[in-house]
Amino acid sequence: MSGWVSQCPACFGELTVAELECERCGTVIRGHFSPGPWMRLKPDQWDFVLRFLKVRGNLREMERELGVSYPTIRARLEQILRVLGLEEGEAAGTGGSVGEAASVLQALEAGELSVDEAIQELENISKGRGTHA
Repeated sequence: MSGWVSQCPACFGELTVAELECERCGTVIRGHFSPGPWMRLKPDQWDFVLRFLKVRGNLREMERELGVSYPTIRARLEQILRVLGLEEGEAAGTGGSVGEAASVLQALEAGELSVDEAIQELENISKGRGTHA
């Protein structure tokens, strides 16, 4: 995905693809094509997604790879989900804090969080702070 530009440098509007060209035969297709939500990701977000897939979604392994805390990993993941339009809590109508709490409990059950870490996360959520980067 390197080299992809998704925002207009002049007005910061979303860009569309206007031309596609075959590298092999030179055929050109002109029109207006939406690049899709994946192209909205910034290079560092793409790197995060690729690492996330590499470790098969294990957030503890992501902590080790990136050298950052679990809440930071969760915050980055939530940010990417927002960019892609995949916000679970709000989209499902359950509210962000309920969705966050459910995620913490799932992480605890999966062994990705210790009991103390889960308690801290749930306290942060109940105080309206959620996870922070």
